[in-house]
Formats: sequence, C-alpha cells, structure tokens
Amino acid sequence: MFFITRQKKIESLLDEYRQRVANCLEIFEEAFAAYLQEPDRKLLESNYIKVHKAESEADDIRREIEVMMYSKALFPESRGDILGLLETMDKVPNQAEYAVHMLFGQHIHVPEAYRVQLTQLVSVCQRCVKAMLEGAEKLFLDFTTATALVGKIDELESEADHLEQSIIEQVFASEMDGFEKLQMRDIVKQIAGISDRAENVGDRIRIIAAKRRV
Repeated sequence: MFFITRQKKIESLLDEYRQRVANCLEIFEEAFAAYLQEPDRKLLESNYIKVHKAESEADDIRREIEVMMYSKALFPESRGDILGLLETMDKVPNQAEYAVHMLFGQHIHVPEAYRVQLTQLVSVCQRCVKAMLEGAEKLFLDFTTATALVGKIDELESEADHLEQSIIEQVFASEMDGFEKLQMRDIVKQIAGISDRAENVGDRIRIIAAKRRV
C-alpha cells in the first residue's frame, strides 16, 4: 500500500509538471502576442517575470519528482526513462523563458513587416509543445497514440523550421541595419528553438514506446 501511494503521488506530480510547462508556454505566447501587437516594455517585463515564475515552478516540481524517484524503489523498470524524459522536457520551458528574456533584455525591435510571421512561428511552436505534452501524458498509457503524437510533433517542428528560414532570409534581404538583422535572426532562432526542444522530447517518447513494445 505504501508503494502504491508513493507511485500515485509521483503520477500526480508528473501531471502537475506537465500543467506547469503548459502554463509557461501559454504565458510565453501571450507575452509575444502582446509585444508584437503593441511594443510596451513595461508589459513585456511583467510578462517575462510571469514566464520566469512559471518556469521556476515547473523546475521545483521536476526536482521533487527526481528526489522521490532516486530515494525510493519506485517505478524500477521505468525510472531511467522517466528521469531522462523529464530532463529533456525541462529544456522546453527554459527555452521559452530565454526567448522572452532576450526580447526584453536586448531591446529587440521587431519591424511591423515581420510581426505576422513571427506570431505564426510562436503559434506553431506552442502547438508543437502541446503535442509534446499530450505525447508524454499518453506514453505509459497508450503507445500507439503516443507514437502518433510524435509524428505530429515532427510535422510542427518542420513547419516551424520552414518559417524560421523564411523569416531570416527575408530579414537579410531587407534594408534593415546590420545589427538589427542579427538581433532579428537571433530572436527568430530562439523562438524556433522551442520546437527543436519539443522534437527532442518526441524522440525520447518514440524510443521509450519502442522499448515498451518489445
């Protein structure tokens, strides 16, 4: 009964961790949407603080899960897979926080000509993370659905990659100042990096699902 209770606690914490990651990415999307619609540094700073708080809360839960799993004989056959998945997944909210921090800290100006495309890129990355979180949730319940969601992650990452390249090419073909071009390139890459991190999680999900089928 003790081990069942402890395992239920970890399962609950895993659910909460996914919710915190989702919350972090929602705030990230809101921060960019607000700034691209009407650049306001005070509002951006406020949103950055919210993103940072959400990322820190996810970190706290991840550490609690790790301590419980290392200190107790729980999920012995899955411990390595779960810890590896958490480690890889943790890079997603980290990346979102860093992108907002870069936008604020480097005083990046996004020309109006690129705001719609940048909004699209943020949206695609958010959808990619949602698919990642769904895949992680289904991983130990339904391997078929989890694997299908990995395919969706890959598709969305490819879409984000295409948008990233398109925006950067347009920026460097423009009359923008050279330094501003570099800033735009860097912020676009940081945003697109979220889908790259989600794809890495998808790769882990695919491998774990394949192992469980054997």
